[in-house]
Amino acid sequence: MKKILYALFLSVITMHAVHLYSQGSDANQAKQLMNNFEFVKAISMYQNYFILHSPGDEDIRNIASCYLMINEAKQAKEWISRLALKENPLPKDVFIYGSLLKMEGQYDEAIEQFERYKKLEPSDITADSQIQSSKEAKKWIAFPELIDIQNVEALNSQNSDFGLIPFEKGFIFTSDRKNGILSSSEETHAWTGNPFLKLYKVEEESKLTKFDLIDPLNDKYHNGPAHFSGISNELFFTRTKMVRVKKKNRNIDPTSWIKNIEESDYENRLEIYSAKFSNGKWSTPIPFSYNKPEEYSIGHPILSSDGSILYYVSDMSGGLGGTDIYFSTKNTDGSWSQPQNAGNKINTAGKEMFPYMDSDGVLFFSSDGHPGMGGLDIFKTTGKMNQWSTPENLKAPINSSKDDFSIIFTEKDISGYLSSNRDGGKGSDDIYYFESMPPSQLYVAIITKTMDENNNKIPLDRVNVKMFSESNDKTKEDLKEVNGKFSTEVKCKDTYTFVGSKEGYYTVSKTILTEYARNQDTLFVELIMEKMEIGRTIVLKNIYYDFDESFIREDAKADLDLVVQIIKENKDIIVELNSHTDARGSNKYNIALSQRRADAAVKYIIAKGIDKSRIIAKGYGENQHLNNCSNDVDCSEEDHQLNRRTEFKAVGFIDGKKQIIISDI
Repeated sequence: MKKILYALFLSVITMHAVHLYSQGSDANQAKQLMNNFEFVKAISMYQNYFILHSPGDEDIRNIASCYLMINEAKQAKEWISRLALKENPLPKDVFIYGSLLKMEGQYDEAIEQFERYKKLEPSDITADSQIQSSKEAKKWIAFPELIDIQNVEALNSQNSDFGLIPFEKGFIFTSDRKNGILSSSEETHAWTGNPFLKLYKVEEESKLTKFDLIDPLNDKYHNGPAHFSGISNELFFTRTKMVRVKKKNRNIDPTSWIKNIEESDYENRLEIYSAKFSNGKWSTPIPFSYNKPEEYSIGHPILSSDGSILYYVSDMSGGLGGTDIYFSTKNTDGSWSQPQNAGNKINTAGKEMFPYMDSDGVLFFSSDGHPGMGGLDIFKTTGKMNQWSTPENLKAPINSSKDDFSIIFTEKDISGYLSSNRDGGKGSDDIYYFESMPPSQLYVAIITKTMDENNNKIPLDRVNVKMFSESNDKTKEDLKEVNGKFSTEVKCKDTYTFVGSKEGYYTVSKTILTEYARNQDTLFVELIMEKMEIGRTIVLKNIYYDFDESFIREDAKADLDLVVQIIKENKDIIVELNSHTDARGSNKYNIALSQRRADAAVKYIIAKGIDKSRIIAKGYGENQHLNNCSNDVDCSEEDHQLNRRTEFKAVGFIDGKKQIIISDI
């Protein structure tokens, strides 16, 4: 049913006063029903026709389109595959087939079809985006976000239910459920054969069994989705309006003797209305100032938390795609400013719709134009009006291969509701509850290794491993070795340092933040320990200098702080800090420059509380390059900077201590 709403933005719903079907075959009548947006009837007529007749290519595309428009992507895929899998298919059939495979979550098969499409249409780069997003979707499904999502069965019906919003102690939502009070066929939508969408109210969150129609707000045709503002006690909601258009001298039946038919058509357009709620009653709904159904649709309203900006969706001319998000600001007299497009950061050549804004002004919306998992995906972005950050896909399980939309949060970043037509639901579109679920258990596995004579990593056993927890005042804990490995349970989002020591080896430490990817997860830490050798050089990876300068850059201080930590933890160690230059300039000058650089680094370290007797500064000039950038060799600035480096090495011990802690630098 959500597809119906966005198709209403893009298509004209034609309701003929008189249906004059062709005197030809049932296939022509089925096609005309499809053109009248009576998709359920069209499918039935096509199926009856195919009992005695083989479907042609156009028939196949038509019945596939009908199935897609009533959210039956699987049947649409099966029909279009008859054309796409031919030996010489039309490129458009292959692309549609790939898109439907993606909507069904068959990502490998979808990638295969998009690759076929690229060969048929090499100039069209659209398939590349589809291939990449299909690969991303596979990763997101394999490693989903830690969110539990459940169908709210008590709310959902066998029809379409979506757009849940908080209202008083309960909710308001949109549904085309059969409530048993339909009085005539006019109250049934020919698109699906179901009732028109209405706004319903649920009294309490804990009692989702009593659903009441909001009679003062529901009009004859579609109603919803909506947004309620607690600031103004005002509901902004969507309605459809039938706009009559006369098309003269149009003869829909060329075999008919009637030559001049003046036919009445109706275009179904969306509008925004608002109504105040006071003392348990609704005021008469009033139309939004910029409703213009004779030209465009406008709907899906959402108000910013301070009530100053109204965001909505429209297909008005001048947009970037099928439907865009627009906004109006509230004037001092209470009126709204002219609609403005929210910009190309969020709006694409596709469809953007169902906006929602949380209390911090983060905008959530659904789109099929940004890279996603298939169908509509939910995205979030930060900013205001027409200035937004690059939208971020909320990934699985919030998003699926089907349509996901109408998200709200009941607790910021923790829990809320969304709507989706994903597999396993109760009806067409269902309402789902989601909640962030941190893992119940998180482990760290520590593996200790060393380097052999060929510089390959090999296991190293009988290592002492200690763990330090930042949240527990860095209390140390000795870990037990089991089959050459160590493991321990840790807390989520905490900082831990693991220190490995063994007689005759440099002691290594590594610090990690315990983030997680699944409900039960294991993080792996590898400690690489080398045999202790006095004089072994260790390069400080991020200690670089600007050309011809010796001051310590901000990006160098973190590594120098690690040297400070090493010296503090090894109280008897004596260290040489050496500096190197690139080849530009004379050797004599570079020796002096490198000495100044080494002195600057040592001065920084001493200022951190290290005794100056335990550290030596040494400049080597340009004599120990790491690449071929010697005198008179043309090199890039990046290659020259590689040689402008600082290193340190243990040169001795004050009283014979044999272990050195080398942090992971």
